[in-house]
Amino acid sequence: MKDWELQEDKFVLNTPQLYRPWYNYLSNPDYGLKISHLGDGFATTIEEPRIVVTNYDFFSPTKGRFIYINDGQDTWSPSFYPARTGLDLYKCVHAPGYTQFISEKNGISAEHTLFLPERGTYEIGRVVIKNKSGEKKSISFFCECEMLLYNSFAIDPVYYSWYTDSRYLKDKSALLFSKKHGDKTVGFFKSLARPDGFDSSLFQFLGNGDIFLPESVVKRKTRNTVSGGDPYIGLFLFNLDLAPGEEAVHAFFTGVGEATLDHISSAYADMEKVNQAFNQTALDWKKKCDKKEFSSLKSSQFKNYVRTFFPYQIYQQSQGLVRSTYRGFRDVAQDSMGLSYFDTLSARDIILTMCTKQYANGRCLRQWNTGGGYNDERDFRDLPLWLPVAVVKYMENSGDTGILDHKTPYLDTEEELSVYDHIIAGFHYVLQFGKHNLLEMGIGDWNDALSGLGKKGGSVWLNQFAYYALEKLNWINTTYNKTCDINIEDQKTKLYEGIIPYWAGEWFSRGITEEGTIVGGPERIFILPQAWFVISGMHVHDSKKAETALKSMINKLDNEYGLLKCSPGFDDYDKTVGNLSALSPGMAENYAVYNHAAAFAVYALLKYGWNEAALKYLKKLLPMYKNYTKTRSEPFVLVNYYNGGYYDYKKGQGGIPWLTSTVSWIALMMFEELLPKGIQIDE
Repeated sequence: MKDWELQEDKFVLNTPQLYRPWYNYLSNPDYGLKISHLGDGFATTIEEPRIVVTNYDFFSPTKGRFIYINDGQDTWSPSFYPARTGLDLYKCVHAPGYTQFISEKNGISAEHTLFLPERGTYEIGRVVIKNKSGEKKSISFFCECEMLLYNSFAIDPVYYSWYTDSRYLKDKSALLFSKKHGDKTVGFFKSLARPDGFDSSLFQFLGNGDIFLPESVVKRKTRNTVSGGDPYIGLFLFNLDLAPGEEAVHAFFTGVGEATLDHISSAYADMEKVNQAFNQTALDWKKKCDKKEFSSLKSSQFKNYVRTFFPYQIYQQSQGLVRSTYRGFRDVAQDSMGLSYFDTLSARDIILTMCTKQYANGRCLRQWNTGGGYNDERDFRDLPLWLPVAVVKYMENSGDTGILDHKTPYLDTEEELSVYDHIIAGFHYVLQFGKHNLLEMGIGDWNDALSGLGKKGGSVWLNQFAYYALEKLNWINTTYNKTCDINIEDQKTKLYEGIIPYWAGEWFSRGITEEGTIVGGPERIFILPQAWFVISGMHVHDSKKAETALKSMINKLDNEYGLLKCSPGFDDYDKTVGNLSALSPGMAENYAVYNHAAAFAVYALLKYGWNEAALKYLKKLLPMYKNYTKTRSEPFVLVNYYNGGYYDYKKGQGGIPWLTSTVSWIALMMFEELLPKGIQIDE
């Protein structure tokens, strides 16, 4: 049996991995749950400011949605954690919309499924325990979840619990947790059937044990008391006597809102309703993820991926919990680009929100804080140009021309102007050339860590990206008879001529500091300007330079795990580069395969017609073609980067799963190049 399989509609893990938790994200418009293959995770509401519903531990799998089973012989958990008892069978199924644990021990099987309904600030857990042995079994099983109910992760949960209280509603088989100040949030943990025992205190549950083996589980009994001031848990006990072949089925609900609890009590009268809700969730996500164009794909692994976790990662990153309370302007612009292939209305909403994060002079917020805290005001000059790029991709996929005339306010004015006006304001702000003939980059460009060039420094890539964005503006003006006061062709010529002095012989330099020091000359190659010379369309002026730049990119940046972001890396801090050189070598953007940048390179290779090279490096991006014992990362979702191996033992290790705009650029590759041209990936 393989350790894992990417099947037609799900990912199946057959061995509990202890390298680190492999997560799934579940969400609807109101609520989201992050859950790992070991059962740990947390939930928050989606509407801002978010409420962190259940407690979390970012460093170890000790807080989550846990089942303990005491069968008289052993104490074990279907998700392996937290009991950590060896299992006769273990399976974790991560799929779009649900996660499921299927395990066996001592002739008993347990299935624990977690999913969310179409709407509502709650989650549903379904547990099926079956006696597969030839003798009667007396079993005690406990379902446990630790509550939090706060609008931030930045607290001491033990101290915060002093301001919460709990009570048990016998008629609803529910534990209620109430904040006693502020917004008076009410959380709940409810069982469909009346339990044989309950507790609301983590301390009472653990007793003289710990989370791995609580005293209550060992003794097969609870205190049946509510508590105040302790870390709060929802805990229910069920005692089962199962004949051979007999099974017991239970359902649990975790969430916030007394009205939501009342809704659950009426909407789920029995297990049939719970099963119907699960089937509907699985069906809805299948419809959201699958597209008829995917049927032409031949490679089974790749086909399974693009019909499941490829679009699902786009959905969860743009609409679920993957992004924190901060929303980056360029980040969500790219979210909308990928999402526009699957959900045009949601992509449109993102674009309209972006417009409200722009100042009247065209400058944009780097990030806005949806939790009500400070915004990131840093002036990265590429930001405004992502708006026309996102708008055009949305229009191409939706056919919606009305968005150009839709009016939204700026961040600093009440007057509402059209999306087209917002686009033009952004161009006016960005098209500021320095004495170096490159656009002044302000605090930086796409590569946030390249922070040492200075506000008056110049970026070769920014010239290329502005050229690309002007191509999009030209498309808008030509297609929809729009006019503006920007001479597009003159500006494109100026942008192109501005980068030619930065041809280093075999590749383009990255930029120049405000003091005049060139970064990325003959001593170091950066991936972005080589790829974007083609992506931007500048290559039509000089195909020889394009070919040489792409060859240099491949020859100089090739790595076992993909294309490095730059080479050589930085051993020591270099003030002309800034934060990029401060990163530990091999991490993130310093001597690493930074997948977002590598995706630009693959896209450029496809655009240039070098399909063989493009497919080679596309496969190096994709998780299911990796050796998970090296990457220590989920084989079903993209990660932010792979360590370049400056320190040999770290080579290939993946960092930051789920959160990367790489997935949106793979969407562009899929729908612009691979599918229309019938280009296939060999298994």
